[in-house]
Amino acid sequence: MTRQRVAFVSHVGYETYCHRDGSPFLHPDEFDITLLARPCDIARVTPGQVSRCIPVDIDDRVEFTASLSELVGGAGFDWVVATHERMLLAAARLRDALGAGGMGTEHTLLLRDKVAMKRHFSARGIRVPEFMEISEPLQAAELLDKFGRIVIKPVAGAGSVDVHIVRDHDELIALQRRRLTGFDRYEAEEFIAGRQFHIDSVVSNGVAVAVSVSQYLDSHEDFPLDGQIRSHTLDDGPDLELLQGFNRAVLRCIPWFSGAAHLEAFLDDHGRPVFCELAGRPGGAGVKAAFQYRHGISLLLASVLPQVGRDVPHGGTQARRDQAATGWSMIYPPLLGRWRGYDALPQADWLLELTTPYRPGDLVKPSTQSVDAVAIATVCGRDSREVVDRLAEVKSGISVSITPE
Repeated sequence: MTRQRVAFVSHVGYETYCHRDGSPFLHPDEFDITLLARPCDIARVTPGQVSRCIPVDIDDRVEFTASLSELVGGAGFDWVVATHERMLLAAARLRDALGAGGMGTEHTLLLRDKVAMKRHFSARGIRVPEFMEISEPLQAAELLDKFGRIVIKPVAGAGSVDVHIVRDHDELIALQRRRLTGFDRYEAEEFIAGRQFHIDSVVSNGVAVAVSVSQYLDSHEDFPLDGQIRSHTLDDGPDLELLQGFNRAVLRCIPWFSGAAHLEAFLDDHGRPVFCELAGRPGGAGVKAAFQYRHGISLLLASVLPQVGRDVPHGGTQARRDQAATGWSMIYPPLLGRWRGYDALPQADWLLELTTPYRPGDLVKPSTQSVDAVAIATVCGRDSREVVDRLAEVKSGISVSITPE
């Protein structure tokens, strides 16, 4: 049997793309894998799982995008796989350049470029915030006058990086003086007052086969010391039904898409759903662990399989009915300085996952993106109230040592 040739662009170790028994999503008997990843991740690859490794600086956004085609050289590939937000467009362009199967640049832009996606969904009847593309903050002055509060963010941003809520002209002028320098393109949009949600789905040709609807409990445009960003799944009720229907309407606008989808949406002060943005990849933070617990489906597997021409998974062992609610929290450091260690960490059967990324000697700097956390916790419970209580218990049970510098 001729193996399918796959260029696999990864932001994490390849062991992440394995089933619980340790076997890879893409079995080496069927797939000839060329892995493009950080050298430190390449060093951990299990022998025999991939055929070739190419080190790449995926943290340099500009260099990574420009160099991907050069790195693979004249090699031919049947498929190109990427699951991280910042890699999706580069992977799509590589597919186009190589004539590989999968989603090309035209469709990927609608799930990555915040201006292109709002135009696409608005034209198909989905309510989106009023928006405009800008190159400097003062260009949004009329939008600020109209709505009294606006959001300015990168068109291709991720992880809540460089997001600014502007409440008056003094703040707009201050932002103009600081300048927007992190990205090439920015957009300004009306601020939607109300509650924000994320809706995570496994999607087959524009139809969700599994869905979780969750509400954010905290603002996530900044990441204060000793703060947190929390989320919990919705209990049964009108809000859940409304947002499930909204998710179906959004997905009908992309009938060509299969994979993992992460929709951010609002219910405004009148209880009406409003589109924020849609990503064609698994959600971050504790989303993947919570989703797998609830539905028995790996969002990573659901993202990878359609990129190699396979169907998304449709089911698995689901959560206990008496503990079906889930939630997660990203917990930020209590102070800045030199990391010494975790003195105490909580343990409980309802604690589904606890990620602790810091290592002794690391420098704890001000958090600039949502994932700059000392811990990411995922829990389950009977309902949203118990989930929120358990998230608080996790936070209070974490003790760390940091030496100020």
